[in-house]
Amino acid sequence: MAEWLRAGKLVVLPTETVYGVAASARSPAAMAALRAMQSSLGNTWHTHDPQRAIEAAGITHEAHRRLIEKLTPGGVRFMIETDRTVVDGEPESTFVLDGCLCVRVVDHAFTNQVLALVPGPVAIGRVPSDVSAGGRVLETSGLAAALDRAGIVAAVDDGPTRLGTTSTPIRLTRAGGYRVLGTGAVDARTIDAAMKRVVLFVCSGNTCRSPMAEAIARDLFEKRPISNMPLIAVSAGTSAFDGDGATVEGDQALRHLGVRPQTHRSRLLTREMIREAEAVFAMTRGHRAAILQMMPEAAEKVQLLQPSGRDIADPIGSGLDTYISTAEAIRAGILLRFRERGWIEELPGVSR
Repeated sequence: MAEWLRAGKLVVLPTETVYGVAASARSPAAMAALRAMQSSLGNTWHTHDPQRAIEAAGITHEAHRRLIEKLTPGGVRFMIETDRTVVDGEPESTFVLDGCLCVRVVDHAFTNQVLALVPGPVAIGRVPSDVSAGGRVLETSGLAAALDRAGIVAAVDDGPTRLGTTSTPIRLTRAGGYRVLGTGAVDARTIDAAMKRVVLFVCSGNTCRSPMAEAIARDLFEKRPISNMPLIAVSAGTSAFDGDGATVEGDQALRHLGVRPQTHRSRLLTREMIREAEAVFAMTRGHRAAILQMMPEAAEKVQLLQPSGRDIADPIGSGLDTYISTAEAIRAGILLRFRERGWIEELPGVSR
Protein backbone atom coordinates (compact mmCIF):
# COMPACT_ATOMS: atom_id res chain seq x y z
CA MET A 1 0.00 0.00 0.00
CA ALA A 2 2.81 2.43 0.82
CA GLU A 3 4.32 1.77 -2.60
CA TRP A 4 1.05 2.65 -4.33
CA LEU A 5 0.79 5.86 -2.31
CA ARG A 6 4.37 6.83 -3.12
CA ALA A 7 3.51 6.31 -6.78
CA GLY A 8 0.65 8.81 -6.55
CA LYS A 9 -2.21 6.29 -6.53
CA LEU A 10 -5.38 6.19 -4.45
CA VAL A 11 -5.91 3.30 -2.02
CA VAL A 12 -8.54 2.40 0.58
CA LEU A 13 -7.25 1.91 4.11
CA PRO A 14 -9.01 0.88 7.33
CA THR A 15 -8.86 3.04 10.45
CA GLU A 16 -10.38 2.60 13.90
CA THR A 17 -13.29 4.86 12.88
CA VAL A 18 -14.22 4.31 9.22
CA TYR A 19 -12.56 3.22 5.98
CA GLY A 20 -10.98 6.01 3.97
CA VAL A 21 -9.42 6.80 0.60
CA ALA A 22 -5.77 7.74 1.01
CA ALA A 23 -3.54 9.88 -1.19
CA SER A 24 -0.01 11.23 -0.87
CA ALA A 25 0.04 15.01 -0.56
CA ARG A 26 3.16 14.99 -2.70
CA SER A 27 1.09 13.89 -5.69
CA PRO A 28 -1.00 16.77 -7.08
CA ALA A 29 -2.91 14.36 -9.31
CA ALA A 30 -3.81 12.07 -6.41
CA MET A 31 -4.92 14.99 -4.24
CA ALA A 32 -7.03 16.41 -7.07
CA ALA A 33 -8.73 13.05 -7.50
CA LEU A 34 -9.37 12.82 -3.76
CA ARG A 35 -10.86 16.30 -3.63
CA ALA A 36 -13.07 15.50 -6.58
CA MET A 37 -14.60 12.61 -4.64
CA GLN A 38 -15.54 14.69 -1.61
CA SER A 39 -13.71 17.96 -1.19
CA SER A 40 -14.97 18.67 2.33
CA LEU A 41 -13.34 15.50 3.67
CA GLY A 42 -10.45 14.99 1.28
CA ASN A 43 -7.94 17.29 2.93
CA THR A 44 -7.43 15.94 6.45
CA TRP A 45 -3.83 15.02 7.13
CA HIS A 46 -3.54 11.58 8.74
CA THR A 47 -0.41 10.61 10.64
CA HIS A 48 0.75 7.81 12.92
CA ASP A 49 2.76 10.08 15.25
CA PRO A 50 1.17 12.55 17.73
CA GLN A 51 4.45 14.39 18.23
CA ARG A 52 4.82 14.85 14.49
CA ALA A 53 1.39 16.45 14.41
CA ILE A 54 2.26 18.78 17.29
CA GLU A 55 5.52 19.91 15.69
CA ALA A 56 4.28 20.20 12.12
CA ALA A 57 1.17 22.13 13.12
CA GLY A 58 3.19 24.53 15.26
CA ILE A 59 1.26 23.78 18.45
CA THR A 60 2.32 26.24 21.15
CA HIS A 61 -0.59 26.38 23.60
CA GLU A 62 -0.30 23.99 26.53
CA ALA A 63 -4.00 23.13 26.37
CA HIS A 64 -3.74 22.15 22.69
CA ARG A 65 -0.68 20.02 23.30
CA ARG A 66 -2.45 18.28 26.16
CA LEU A 67 -5.53 17.51 24.06
CA ILE A 68 -3.42 15.96 21.33
CA GLU A 69 -1.31 13.97 23.79
CA LYS A 70 -4.34 12.73 25.77
CA LEU A 71 -6.73 11.97 22.90
CA THR A 72 -4.42 10.57 20.26
CA PRO A 73 -4.05 8.20 18.66
CA GLY A 74 -7.81 7.90 18.53
CA GLY A 75 -11.11 8.93 17.05
CA VAL A 76 -10.78 12.72 16.99
CA ARG A 77 -9.97 15.17 14.21
CA PHE A 78 -8.28 18.45 15.10
CA MET A 79 -9.04 21.64 13.18
CA ILE A 80 -6.22 23.98 14.12
CA GLU A 81 -6.39 27.73 13.54
CA THR A 82 -2.89 28.59 12.31
CA ASP A 83 -0.84 31.08 10.29
CA ARG A 84 1.66 28.49 9.12
CA THR A 85 2.24 28.33 5.37
CA VAL A 86 4.00 24.97 5.25
CA VAL A 87 3.01 21.80 7.10
CA ASP A 88 5.34 18.81 7.17
CA GLY A 89 7.00 19.98 3.97
CA GLU A 90 3.78 20.66 2.06
CA PRO A 91 1.79 23.89 1.52
CA GLU A 92 -0.83 24.23 4.24
CA SER A 93 -3.54 24.82 1.60
CA THR A 94 -3.39 21.06 1.00
CA PHE A 95 -4.96 20.47 4.40
CA VAL A 96 -6.94 23.62 5.16
CA LEU A 97 -10.69 23.46 5.70
CA ASP A 98 -12.72 26.46 6.90
CA GLY A 99 -9.54 28.32 7.77
CA CYS A 100 -8.09 25.48 9.85
CA LEU A 101 -5.37 22.91 9.39
CA CYS A 102 -7.04 19.51 9.72
CA VAL A 103 -5.08 16.62 11.22
CA ARG A 104 -5.88 13.23 12.69
CA VAL A 105 -3.65 10.66 14.44
CA VAL A 106 -4.80 7.18 13.47
CA ASP A 107 -5.19 4.29 15.93
CA HIS A 108 -4.87 1.32 13.56
CA ALA A 109 -1.70 -0.78 13.51
CA PHE A 110 -1.65 -1.71 9.81
CA THR A 111 -2.55 1.73 8.51
CA ASN A 112 0.00 3.35 10.82
CA GLN A 113 2.67 1.09 9.36
CA VAL A 114 1.68 2.28 5.91
CA LEU A 115 1.67 5.95 6.92
CA ALA A 116 5.13 5.59 8.45
CA LEU A 117 6.50 4.31 5.12
CA VAL A 118 5.20 7.19 3.01
CA PRO A 119 7.40 10.30 2.81
CA GLY A 120 5.45 13.46 3.44
CA PRO A 121 1.90 13.77 4.72
CA VAL A 122 -0.99 11.56 3.64
CA ALA A 123 -4.59 12.74 3.22
CA ILE A 124 -7.49 10.38 3.85
CA GLY A 125 -11.09 11.12 2.89
CA ARG A 126 -14.37 9.25 3.02
CA VAL A 127 -14.81 6.36 0.59
CA PRO A 128 -17.47 6.52 -2.16
CA SER A 129 -20.83 5.11 -1.09
CA ASP A 130 -20.64 2.17 -3.51
CA VAL A 131 -17.32 1.14 -1.90
CA SER A 132 -18.78 1.41 1.62
CA ALA A 133 -22.24 2.77 2.32
CA GLY A 134 -21.55 3.74 5.92
CA GLY A 135 -17.78 3.53 6.11
CA ARG A 136 -17.74 0.77 8.72
CA VAL A 137 -17.44 -2.19 6.31
CA LEU A 138 -16.53 -2.54 2.65
CA GLU A 139 -19.22 -3.72 0.26
CA THR A 140 -19.11 -7.45 -0.38
CA SER A 141 -20.45 -7.32 -3.95
CA GLY A 142 -19.31 -5.18 -6.83
CA LEU A 143 -16.34 -3.86 -4.87
CA ALA A 144 -13.79 -4.29 -7.66
CA ALA A 145 -15.99 -2.40 -10.12
CA ALA A 146 -16.66 0.38 -7.60
CA LEU A 147 -12.95 0.81 -6.94
CA ASP A 148 -12.24 0.91 -10.66
CA ARG A 149 -14.91 3.58 -11.27
CA ALA A 150 -13.37 5.74 -8.52
CA GLY A 151 -9.83 5.31 -9.80
CA ILE A 152 -8.74 3.47 -6.65
CA VAL A 153 -6.05 0.88 -7.31
CA ALA A 154 -6.34 -1.24 -4.14
CA ALA A 155 -8.25 -1.70 -0.88
CA VAL A 156 -7.43 -3.43 2.39
CA ASP A 157 -10.45 -5.20 3.90
CA ASP A 158 -10.00 -5.52 7.67
CA GLY A 159 -13.62 -6.31 8.45
CA PRO A 160 -15.83 -3.98 10.51
CA THR A 161 -13.96 -1.01 11.95
CA ARG A 162 -13.52 -0.98 15.71
CA LEU A 163 -15.39 2.26 16.45
CA GLY A 164 -17.73 2.18 13.49
CA THR A 165 -18.35 5.91 13.22
CA THR A 166 -16.59 9.06 12.07
CA SER A 167 -14.04 10.96 14.14
CA THR A 168 -15.12 13.80 16.42
CA PRO A 169 -14.09 17.26 15.14
CA ILE A 170 -12.37 19.56 17.65
CA ARG A 171 -11.46 23.13 16.73
CA LEU A 172 -8.33 24.51 18.41
CA THR A 173 -8.56 28.30 18.55
CA ARG A 174 -5.80 30.85 18.24
CA ALA A 175 -6.47 31.99 21.81
CA GLY A 176 -5.66 28.54 23.17
CA GLY A 177 -9.19 27.26 23.65
CA TYR A 178 -11.10 24.47 21.97
CA ARG A 179 -14.62 23.66 20.78
CA VAL A 180 -16.15 20.28 20.07
CA LEU A 181 -17.91 20.83 16.75
CA GLY A 182 -20.00 17.68 16.47
CA THR A 183 -20.61 14.13 17.55
CA GLY A 184 -18.39 11.22 16.65
CA ALA A 185 -16.30 8.39 18.01
CA VAL A 186 -15.25 10.30 21.16
CA ASP A 187 -17.91 12.08 23.21
CA ALA A 188 -17.60 15.63 24.54
CA ARG A 189 -17.42 14.43 28.16
CA THR A 190 -14.30 12.38 27.39
CA ILE A 191 -12.73 15.33 25.61
CA ASP A 192 -13.44 17.70 28.51
CA ALA A 193 -12.12 15.12 30.98
CA ALA A 194 -8.80 15.06 29.13
CA MET A 195 -8.31 18.71 30.09
CA LYS A 196 -8.62 18.08 33.80
CA ARG A 197 -5.39 17.62 35.73
CA VAL A 198 -6.08 15.35 38.72
CA VAL A 199 -3.46 15.40 41.49
CA LEU A 200 -3.79 12.78 44.22
CA PHE A 201 -2.26 13.11 47.72
CA VAL A 202 -1.97 9.95 49.82
CA CYS A 203 -1.37 9.37 53.53
CA SER A 204 -2.68 6.72 55.95
CA GLY A 205 -6.06 7.68 57.38
CA ASN A 206 -6.84 10.62 55.05
CA THR A 207 -7.73 12.86 57.99
CA CYS A 208 -4.50 14.86 58.60
CA ARG A 209 -1.73 15.13 56.03
CA SER A 210 -3.37 14.41 52.70
CA PRO A 211 -6.47 16.59 53.37
CA MET A 212 -4.13 19.47 54.26
CA ALA A 213 -2.20 18.83 51.04
CA GLU A 214 -5.42 18.79 49.03
CA ALA A 215 -6.52 22.15 50.45
CA ILE A 216 -3.08 23.75 50.05
CA ALA A 217 -2.80 22.56 46.43
CA ARG A 218 -6.15 24.07 45.51
CA ASP A 219 -5.25 27.33 47.19
CA LEU A 220 -1.84 27.58 45.48
CA PHE A 221 -3.20 26.88 42.04
CA GLU A 222 -5.98 29.43 42.44
CA LYS A 223 -3.52 32.14 43.52
CA ARG A 224 -0.52 31.38 41.29
CA PRO A 225 -1.63 29.53 38.14
CA ILE A 226 0.16 29.79 34.81
CA SER A 227 -2.04 27.20 33.12
CA ASN A 228 -5.62 27.62 31.90
CA MET A 229 -6.28 23.93 32.51
CA PRO A 230 -8.20 23.05 35.66
CA LEU A 231 -6.43 21.40 38.58
CA ILE A 232 -8.43 18.91 40.59
CA ALA A 233 -6.72 18.13 43.90
CA VAL A 234 -7.97 15.01 45.70
CA SER A 235 -6.75 12.88 48.59
CA ALA A 236 -7.08 9.37 49.97
CA GLY A 237 -5.58 7.06 52.59
CA THR A 238 -3.98 3.65 52.34
CA SER A 239 -5.80 2.53 55.51
CA ALA A 240 -8.64 5.04 55.69
CA PHE A 241 -12.22 4.51 56.77
CA ASP A 242 -14.63 6.16 54.36
CA GLY A 243 -16.48 9.18 55.74
CA ASP A 244 -14.27 10.46 58.58
CA GLY A 245 -13.81 14.22 58.83
CA ALA A 246 -10.52 16.10 58.85
CA THR A 247 -8.89 16.73 62.22
CA VAL A 248 -9.64 20.02 63.98
CA GLU A 249 -5.92 20.71 64.36
CA GLY A 250 -5.40 20.19 60.62
CA ASP A 251 -8.02 22.80 59.78
CA GLN A 252 -6.48 25.17 62.31
CA ALA A 253 -3.06 24.69 60.74
CA LEU A 254 -4.50 25.50 57.32
CA ARG A 255 -5.97 28.72 58.62
CA HIS A 256 -2.58 29.60 60.09
CA LEU A 257 -1.19 29.33 56.52
CA GLY A 258 -4.01 31.47 55.15
CA VAL A 259 -5.72 28.50 53.48
CA ARG A 260 -9.46 28.06 53.81
CA PRO A 261 -10.37 24.51 54.94
CA GLN A 262 -13.09 22.71 53.01
CA THR A 263 -15.56 20.08 54.09
CA HIS A 264 -13.70 16.78 53.94
CA ARG A 265 -14.67 13.12 54.15
CA SER A 266 -11.96 10.48 54.19
CA ARG A 267 -11.65 7.92 51.39
CA LEU A 268 -9.85 4.60 51.10
CA LEU A 269 -7.35 4.59 48.23
CA THR A 270 -8.41 2.60 45.15
CA ARG A 271 -6.80 1.59 41.86
CA GLU A 272 -9.29 3.79 40.02
CA MET A 273 -8.12 6.87 41.95
CA ILE A 274 -4.52 6.11 41.02
CA ARG A 275 -5.44 5.47 37.40
CA GLU A 276 -7.32 8.76 37.04
CA ALA A 277 -4.55 10.88 38.58
CA GLU A 278 -1.91 12.56 36.50
CA ALA A 279 0.40 12.73 39.51
CA VAL A 280 0.30 10.89 42.86
CA PHE A 281 2.21 12.29 45.84
CA ALA A 282 2.85 10.09 48.87
CA MET A 283 3.63 11.46 52.32
CA THR A 284 6.11 8.70 53.19
CA ARG A 285 8.13 5.97 51.55
CA GLY A 286 5.78 3.47 53.16
CA HIS A 287 2.79 5.10 51.47
CA ARG A 288 4.57 5.05 48.11
CA ALA A 289 5.34 1.35 48.55
CA ALA A 290 1.69 0.64 49.39
CA ILE A 291 0.51 2.55 46.30
CA LEU A 292 2.88 0.64 44.03
CA GLN A 293 1.90 -2.68 45.59
CA MET A 294 -1.67 -1.84 44.63
CA MET A 295 -0.75 -0.63 41.13
CA PRO A 296 2.87 -1.33 40.07
CA GLU A 297 2.33 0.07 36.57
CA ALA A 298 1.81 3.55 38.05
CA ALA A 299 5.42 3.84 39.21
CA GLU A 300 6.31 6.71 36.86
CA LYS A 301 3.69 9.04 38.30
CA VAL A 302 3.97 8.12 42.02
CA GLN A 303 6.46 10.26 43.96
CA LEU A 304 7.21 11.28 47.50
CA LEU A 305 5.83 14.75 48.13
CA GLN A 306 9.20 15.88 49.46
CA PRO A 307 11.72 15.90 46.56
CA SER A 308 14.49 15.41 49.14
CA GLY A 309 13.13 11.94 49.88
CA ARG A 310 12.24 12.77 53.48
CA ASP A 311 9.03 11.41 54.96
CA ILE A 312 6.37 13.79 56.24
CA ALA A 313 5.54 12.31 59.64
CA ASP A 314 2.00 11.84 60.93
CA PRO A 315 1.05 14.65 63.36
CA ILE A 316 -1.97 12.79 64.75
CA GLY A 317 -2.12 13.10 68.54
CA SER A 318 0.33 16.02 68.61
CA GLY A 319 -0.31 19.63 69.40
CA LEU A 320 -1.16 22.48 67.03
CA ASP A 321 2.49 23.52 66.66
CA THR A 322 3.31 20.11 65.18
CA TYR A 323 0.36 20.36 62.80
CA ILE A 324 1.53 23.79 61.66
CA SER A 325 5.05 22.50 61.04
CA THR A 326 3.59 19.58 59.09
CA ALA A 327 1.39 21.90 57.01
CA GLU A 328 4.40 24.08 56.23
CA ALA A 329 6.42 21.05 55.12
CA ILE A 330 3.53 19.91 52.92
CA ARG A 331 3.22 23.36 51.37
CA ALA A 332 6.95 23.49 50.63
CA GLY A 333 6.79 20.06 48.97
CA ILE A 334 3.81 21.05 46.84
CA LEU A 335 5.50 24.26 45.74
CA LEU A 336 8.53 22.36 44.57
CA ARG A 337 6.60 19.57 42.86
CA PHE A 338 4.24 21.99 41.11
CA ARG A 339 7.11 24.22 40.06
CA GLU A 340 8.88 21.20 38.54
CA ARG A 341 5.86 20.69 36.29
CA GLY A 342 5.34 24.35 35.45
CA TRP A 343 1.92 24.35 37.13
CA ILE A 344 2.52 27.50 39.17
CA GLU A 345 4.71 30.57 38.93
CA GLU A 346 8.36 30.47 39.89
CA LEU A 347 8.61 31.37 43.54
CA PRO A 348 11.65 33.17 44.98
CA GLY A 349 13.14 31.75 48.14
CA VAL A 350 11.87 28.19 47.61
CA SER A 351 14.68 25.63 47.50
CA ARG A 352 15.10 21.94 47.83
